[in-house]
Order: sequence, then C-alpha cells, then structure tokens
Amino acid sequence: MPIKVQLAVDMTCQSCVDDVTRVLASVPGVSKVDITLADKLVVVEGTARPSAVLNAVKESGRAAVVRGTGSSIGGNIGAAVCILEECIGGATRGLVRFVQVDETTCFVDVTASGIGEGAHGVAIHECGDLSQVPGSCGRRWSHGELGELVVSGGQGDLAFETDQFKVWEIIGRSVVVGGAGGSSGGPTAGPLAGVVARSAGLFENDKQVCACSGNSLWTEQRLVDQGHRL
Repeated sequence: MPIKVQLAVDMTCQSCVDDVTRVLASVPGVSKVDITLADKLVVVEGTARPSAVLNAVKESGRAAVVRGTGSSIGGNIGAAVCILEECIGGATRGLVRFVQVDETTCFVDVTASGIGEGAHGVAIHECGDLSQVPGSCGRRWSHGELGELVVSGGQGDLAFETDQFKVWEIIGRSVVVGGAGGSSGGPTAGPLAGVVARSAGLFENDKQVCACSGNSLWTEQRLVDQGHRL
C-alpha cells in the first residue's frame, strides 16, 4: 500500500533541495517527493520503507527526523516517542520514535550515544516504572525485542519496520537499552531507559523549535547525541 513519510530535514538553500531530491529519486519505491524549503519539510510518497527514506537523507550528510507516516489515502494512525536517560544521573542519551505506517507495520527509529562501543540490546518492557531500572520495568514484553543498537565512534542508530506490535499497544511501557541480557558497558551509569508516550503524527506538528528548550529539532538531536538533558 502506498504511504506518505514526512521528514524534517535541515536545509538552507535550493542546492539542499536539489541534493535531497536527487538522493530520494534513487530510493526504490519512491514515486513522489514534495519539499518545502521554508518549513524544512519533505514529504515522500510511494512504497519505500520509512527507514530507507530516512537513511538515504542522512547519508546525504543532512540531519533528518521522521515526523510521521500515514497512508496516501488516510491520515495519521499513531505515533509515540521515548526519551532514553541514564538510570543514575538522568543524562539524556537517546531517543526512540515509533510511527505506525499502516494497520500492521510500525516504523522504529532508535538513536543513542555515550553508551560505549559495540552492540547493546534494546527491548520494550511490560511496565513504565523507572524507579529501579531494569527490575522495576517488569519482564521484557513478549513482542518487544527490538534487536541490537551498534555504537561506533560514540554514536549508534537503528531504524527498521516491524509487524510485531502496534503503537497503541506500547504506550506507557518502557524501553530499556543495555538491560539484562544486553550490554550496558561504556561510560553510562547503568542501562538507559524511558517511558513510551504518545506524540504527534503525520502533518499534526510542523514545529521546528521546541517551546520548552528553544532548540531546533536538529539541535535537540545533537544535544541528545552529546548526552544533555532536554
């Protein structure tokens, strides 16, 4: 089924627009690209996976964030976000974004930094209690294995689609990175964890600057990568 993917892309001029257009034209399944330079928004239509679209833009050297996805004939189905923090000290180390692409497919985008080189297990846990991570988070949810986040050069990202759960099934649960059964080595104080909360979906939020921090989307992402609290 054709879908729309909305991205916020850090573009400053027509040359940026041309580069992004050229990069996306090479992604299999992309049938249409609409770019609004003034709003720094890119809307892609077709059958391409959101992860493929996001990775293509990132590989062009531009910061990008998936703002939402939806069917070409309908609106937003569901979206959520999880801020990953150290269990001791509370420094923000990463973000997890969940976007429901259609009734059966959920797009997952995990980014983190400062957690040591190598692979770190990522999983959704049954509970959203972060008082004594990972024990207070409960057992790993039966459909919550998200794979491994591989950190290289201080940064790690993981983007994929899954049919194992839907966004509305994970609201209020927690995501743990480097908990029991996964690596938690490196400079962080224990595993990372956060609670999954609802967020805006396709065309529901066109902000470029956070009202809370005054930072742009791309500055926020860089601050997360550097371990600052939002």
